[in-house]
Amino acid sequence: MESLKVYILTEGSSTIGFGHITRCLSLYQAFKEWGIKPKLIINGDESIKGLIKGTDYEITNWLKQQEILGMLKDSDIVIIDSYLANREFYENLSKIVKLPVYIDDNKRIDYPEGIVVNGNIHAKDLDYPRKRGITYLLGTEYIPLRREFWEVPRKEIRNTVESIMITFGGDDVRNMTPRILKLLSKHHPNLKKHVIIGKGFNNIKEIESVADINTSLIYFPNAERIKQVMLDSDIAISAGGQTLYELARVGIPTIVVAVAENQLKSIESWQRSGFVDYAGWWENKEELDRRILSFLETLEAINIRLKKSNVGQSFVDGKGSLRTVKKILEFFIKKELVFRKAKKEDIWDIYEISNDKSVRQVSLNPNPIDRNEHTVWFLKHYASNFYVLEFRKVVIGQIRFDIKNGNKAIVSISIHKNFRRLKLGMFLLLKALDEFLRKNPNVKKVVAVIKKNNLASRVLFERIGFRKTKGTGEWLEYEIGRSDYERNKNSR
Repeated sequence: MESLKVYILTEGSSTIGFGHITRCLSLYQAFKEWGIKPKLIINGDESIKGLIKGTDYEITNWLKQQEILGMLKDSDIVIIDSYLANREFYENLSKIVKLPVYIDDNKRIDYPEGIVVNGNIHAKDLDYPRKRGITYLLGTEYIPLRREFWEVPRKEIRNTVESIMITFGGDDVRNMTPRILKLLSKHHPNLKKHVIIGKGFNNIKEIESVADINTSLIYFPNAERIKQVMLDSDIAISAGGQTLYELARVGIPTIVVAVAENQLKSIESWQRSGFVDYAGWWENKEELDRRILSFLETLEAINIRLKKSNVGQSFVDGKGSLRTVKKILEFFIKKELVFRKAKKEDIWDIYEISNDKSVRQVSLNPNPIDRNEHTVWFLKHYASNFYVLEFRKVVIGQIRFDIKNGNKAIVSISIHKNFRRLKLGMFLLLKALDEFLRKNPNVKKVVAVIKKNNLASRVLFERIGFRKTKGTGEWLEYEIGRSDYERNKNSR
């Protein structure tokens, strides 16, 4: 899949914040897990360079460049995460790209054909229009978090509150950090205060002037450092943007301040979940201060913090970006798959799949396949009940039926190692069974012989109705009758 042409368009700067870039970076990292290297095209300024260091990127105002659509034409996948692009841009993109993907937060526009991804906690409440040609990926299972948050150690919930984290994104455009720090220094001078300072901050001197002896100022931290601060802190005070989902992933009880209108729906849903305490709108200074101090007093109870920590982690498992990219690739690849009978020229694609180490380990014959033996075997069998899946003229899956005694067939199936996580086994098995049973009316049942420890294959066959009938040693036998298969097919 290395040859797939993938672009990610977004925006971010010291004046509009870095939330879009952060989540697009996580999708970039997830694509790289599949051996795919996207290109980031960002409408931004110099302040973002540290954030995207090590990626393939271009900083340009793509909204004002007519040639951008020419560059994107015939791309395989283009992801756009923007509050600035208008409906016309999305329409034009949808017409020229094989698969456009739109990152959304609050049903900003009526999206054209493609995939809409909204990983926010309130996404399923937005009542998106059900339209032909649009697939929706909604809810926190699709929230894209950076690689550092894919795996997180268990957070310790201490008996007493010793430290608090203050984080208002990469820019703090509302100048909230010094306000909150001053409040805490006055009312909780003994509390350790970990203050995150982003590269877009224009108020660093003011923050430094109100820091007390128990304040730790953390300048321009990377994602790993931010995660560690979250793990070390007992409570967080945060804005309601992308960082809130990282806080939930770690499981740090959070007091939220709304600093932008587009955060309100998310904050409301998090408040209902029980994970956060909502202090209010950033401009309501006196009310904000009173509520923050009140929540801090409530959060001194360990049982309340433990409950909130568990709630946050129950909503966000850190796999959102990986899950999203997997779904995108499943959707894209299935659109271009070709199911057909095997041909003579497939011989070496089949050899590569069959001779893969992991395939050999779950085969009746676990030894590597000799090329000469494969040639003899393939030329004998390819023309009879042998089918393949092809993606861009390369065979990525194979399935064969060996008829025994006229009315029973043994099935064997394998998928290329680079495509195994995309649920193509189910696609291939169903296609092949339909075709095979149609062309062989005398076959009354199909049998699969599966190694006991091959859980993936067992689950695959069980999901379409195969039943375990017997087992010998490390091998299990599954079968399905023609009538049972037809009945299950009609109910799917």
